[in-house]
Amino acid sequence: MKFGFLLFALPFLLLIALASMVVLNSGVAFGIIRTVSVKKIVTWVLVLMPIVLVLTMMIGARVYSGINTFFYLITVTWLPLLLYLCMGALLLYLIQIITVATGHHLTMYPLALGVIFISLGAVTFGIINATMPRIVNYTISSPALAPDWSGKNIILVSDTHLGIVRSRSFMEKVVAKINSVKPDLVLVAGDIIDGPVFNYAEGLSPLKKIRSTYGVIYTPGNHEGYNSEPEKFYPIVKSLTTTLIDERTRIGNTDIIGLNYQMQNASATQTQLAGSGFTPGTPTIALLHDPKNARTLLDAGVSLVVSGHTHCGQFFPLNLLVKKIYKEYTYGVTTINGNTAITTCGVGTAMSPLRIGTNPEIVVIRIQ
Repeated sequence: MKFGFLLFALPFLLLIALASMVVLNSGVAFGIIRTVSVKKIVTWVLVLMPIVLVLTMMIGARVYSGINTFFYLITVTWLPLLLYLCMGALLLYLIQIITVATGHHLTMYPLALGVIFISLGAVTFGIINATMPRIVNYTISSPALAPDWSGKNIILVSDTHLGIVRSRSFMEKVVAKINSVKPDLVLVAGDIIDGPVFNYAEGLSPLKKIRSTYGVIYTPGNHEGYNSEPEKFYPIVKSLTTTLIDERTRIGNTDIIGLNYQMQNASATQTQLAGSGFTPGTPTIALLHDPKNARTLLDAGVSLVVSGHTHCGQFFPLNLLVKKIYKEYTYGVTTINGNTAITTCGVGTAMSPLRIGTNPEIVVIRIQ
């Protein structure tokens, strides 16, 4: 786990360092930073922010602290701001090169101020937008599921990421939205927690208020694997949901299968599916947190595969990168041979608490 964290942290910190250098140098070049004292302050901020980020992540993985949460929130909000300032600075350098090459003179200071205000505005919008879950409706055709599920509301919710950023109040809002559409079945497709430790009983308690005809089915995602207290977390979530970890339950004539998150290839997913008790030809709904191998399940004959994980990239320009990786399984509905996969953008946020170019959502699935 420590090696995996270092494998993620080192290139991540290198990118932050490069972006920080671009922002600092452009601030000087374009007249935003005009004195040595201001440059020193900005330099210290740019140096300390990633250090504080890593420290708060390490502390949050072991103990919950309000002070730690406060500093963590500052640093993870600063990250997208740094990204936008860096992108804006690179754009200004390009503009400057073009104007000089064409023999024109352009004062860069007003443009640099504009980049700062636009970046601050974008981050502020993203923070507000991330707190406002939408209801998204899909109607899909499934001859296998229609006899038992026609006219019923299947709710898909994923990636609440409760913990250091999202708390019980956010979960209350999500549950209220779920209840507003009169659910018959609620499917929670992983990452119900963010990983850092917190009061699981309090944070997850709103789940008991869900008024669902056939209950709440939950399958873990990758962030549950980052949690250091599975012996505390799982008894609580299992008391509030039907938790399926490479297991099957049956509702009416339909098998509901939950496949645990694995970074694996298609053949390993097939083995996982077979081990869960999947029966070809039986109407089946599968919860698969990461949609990477959703096609494998569709080809195997699973009637409906529901996933999350992608966050649709969460904020620009990461949404463009995620779409390149997951392609048609990034978001929405994909149908193969009469079987359907649905990927949701998720309802919460990972790390940075904002969404720009994507929306938090709760999905209502209707079968016909």
